[in-house]
Amino acid sequence: MTVTEIEQHTRAAFPEWNEADLRFDLIEKGGSGRIFVRVSGLPEGGAVIAMFYLNDRADNKRFAPVTDFLNRHEIPAPEVIRRNDELNLLWVEDLGEIDLGTLEDSDWDDVRAPAYREALKAVFRLHSILEAEAPEDLPELEPPFDDALYTWEQEYFLEQYVARFLSPETASSLAASPEMKALRDELAKLPRSLLHRDFQSTNVMMPGGEAHLIDYQGLRWGVPEYDLASMVYDPYITFSETERDELVDYYFSLKEEAGHETSREAFQKRLNQCATQRLMQAMGAYGFLSEVKGKSEFLQHIPAAAARLVALSEQDGGLPPLKEVLQGVA
Repeated sequence: MTVTEIEQHTRAAFPEWNEADLRFDLIEKGGSGRIFVRVSGLPEGGAVIAMFYLNDRADNKRFAPVTDFLNRHEIPAPEVIRRNDELNLLWVEDLGEIDLGTLEDSDWDDVRAPAYREALKAVFRLHSILEAEAPEDLPELEPPFDDALYTWEQEYFLEQYVARFLSPETASSLAASPEMKALRDELAKLPRSLLHRDFQSTNVMMPGGEAHLIDYQGLRWGVPEYDLASMVYDPYITFSETERDELVDYYFSLKEEAGHETSREAFQKRLNQCATQRLMQAMGAYGFLSEVKGKSEFLQHIPAAAARLVALSEQDGGLPPLKEVLQGVA
């Protein structure tokens, strides 16, 4: 769908705006069969985001019902203002242009740390919805994190990164290692809660300094530390060790206050396991996107991801075999 078509459908959906001098600006963000256009110049002021999506991915059509669910449960997310299901077109609250990623060069104590704490509070509300106590109004979700999904993530890493950039023999050796199997086996046995699934800095908007989640259509059941690991070990964003520890400690305090956690050691091991799993998936994605899709810009993130995996390999919950394999890459 073109921007011109989106304008036509917007004016039809909002006849009260027909006399307004509206502006339609394509937002260079998104993907996965979606187009975003900011509609500004509204008579009442402000703007809305028009979102068109294709049906080539099942999660695209889940955005609206998941948004409605989050709104009902007071989990910070934009509101769907109007929708045309036949056209796969939504008009969503505009949360502005400031996300956590845009704050990377800001002062840690005064700006970044408070913003990240707000983001962790927001996602913790999501994590507080437990699979064992699933609400009746839960929308259709993506398949949960289970042995099959953890296996897929590991195979993705082995096929798309290790076999392509190192060697097929190294990939086969890692695939046969008992540590790889133990990691997915242990993660698959843990209790699950609702996960964002792509909880990273660019998916948290900060309108008025308040954190709002976006791009959550991949909502599913899983281990909450996977989301935390996605944020604090994100290869796109640089945290000092002290900054990362501060955020991890803050999230742990939220779990303690809610009565969800009794052991700091068990929590840290789960986080290390989830971070290892998540980073392997990310490196697989970088290999696929650069070599198959021709997006060579993703190669620049490989050293950071590898360095984090090497550091984790020396901690409880990490994968020791990755140290030797990736040490020269980091």
